[in-house]
Amino acid sequence: MIQWQIRFVFILIVQVLAISCVSAQEPAEVDLSQPLTLEQCIQIGLEKSTRLRNARLNLAIQELRVNNARARYFPQIFATGNYDFSDRIDFGFEPENYDLGLRGQYTLWDNGQREGNYAQAKSRRNATESRNEEIKQSLIFQITEAYYNVLKRQELVSVSEEILARSQDNTQRTRDFVEAGSLIPADVATAQVREDNDRLSLLNNQNSLQIAQATLPQLLGLDPGLLLTVAIDEAYQLYLDRGTIERMETPIEDAIQTALDNRPEFQEIQEQLKEQEWTLTLSRLQRWPRLNADVNYNVNLDDYLRERKNFPDFRSWSVGASLNFTLFDGGILSNQVKEVQLQLEQTRENASDLERSVALDVRQSYLNLKRSEAALDISKTQVFNAKLSLDVIQGRFEVDKAILLELLEAQTDYAQALTNQVNAFYDYKIAQTRLQDAMGVLQ
Repeated sequence: MIQWQIRFVFILIVQVLAISCVSAQEPAEVDLSQPLTLEQCIQIGLEKSTRLRNARLNLAIQELRVNNARARYFPQIFATGNYDFSDRIDFGFEPENYDLGLRGQYTLWDNGQREGNYAQAKSRRNATESRNEEIKQSLIFQITEAYYNVLKRQELVSVSEEILARSQDNTQRTRDFVEAGSLIPADVATAQVREDNDRLSLLNNQNSLQIAQATLPQLLGLDPGLLLTVAIDEAYQLYLDRGTIERMETPIEDAIQTALDNRPEFQEIQEQLKEQEWTLTLSRLQRWPRLNADVNYNVNLDDYLRERKNFPDFRSWSVGASLNFTLFDGGILSNQVKEVQLQLEQTRENASDLERSVALDVRQSYLNLKRSEAALDISKTQVFNAKLSLDVIQGRFEVDKAILLELLEAQTDYAQALTNQVNAFYDYKIAQTRLQDAMGVLQ
């Protein structure tokens, strides 16, 4: 008795310490009024996303089913009680009758069906865990993509504001030249058209930014109307200052092998194969007999309460065993076995197809990342050359050595180069994340 009490106290202490550790590891609440980093966005999404909440609920359901399958190893005990009232008082019947009893049932032998059900339930739970990991990685990728999309739109708005300021300055200078007699009024109209186009481009980018800012909180499980701000991407500033990026050095075949080792879809489909193999085993075991033990204990309360003596005379008990098996079912069990065999074959085909699909996904993501790296190098050169050309033509225009159309064309080229650079950088970041997701290493 003392050993049992010591064991109970030890288990209680362990549980309290475990709860304390879990509470200590809970992440701090994120301040939504401050600019959010990518890590903070992912943290919020993993906590509040509806998809992940439902995924955790699905896992809890599977855990309950595992517990139910384990409970089949224990006996079942039922309490029974009856109360009857009628107007029949002849032939030994009384107007009221009370009856109380207990009934127990236990499966002595089922040829491994309980074991199969338990293993099948665990495979379903493990498949759900792998599916949840897949959902988690997918959500992380979507949040990362939305986060970079917000940053991209912010940079494009900044670029549009810079270009619009240049256009407004050009329009004013054109007016000054018209007043000085160097240009004609039609040149003002040409500059004004360019300014209006740049203003429209700014409005479009501002609208795209608002849409991106509404998409991000929706993925995080927050109200889309909540205006979130994101922190400035240090990698982009580092790229502008030094022109360096993190390049993919892993060979493509190694990337594919990493995906085959880490993608949660493979773990899920392997557990599905185990589950269906157990389903096939259970289907075959349905033909085997099942041996059950039954115990009954009853008390006739009606007679006992009336006489109030000799309680053992009003109770009864019985113990029995039953053996049940199917002799003939018209081929139902046989057809069930064939159906499960076909389903198992389908899952094996799906596993082979999944391997090919994952290899293709990684290859495409890898090549897209390499293309994005090259496009980023090209865009940097374009910005440098466009800026140099614009400065030269701007200087020539101010001394009346270039016409207005040359200046506007150079300005258009520079604006397009800046836009291409912003798009190229964040396309590169998204492609980098997409490859990590395809390899199954996105955390």
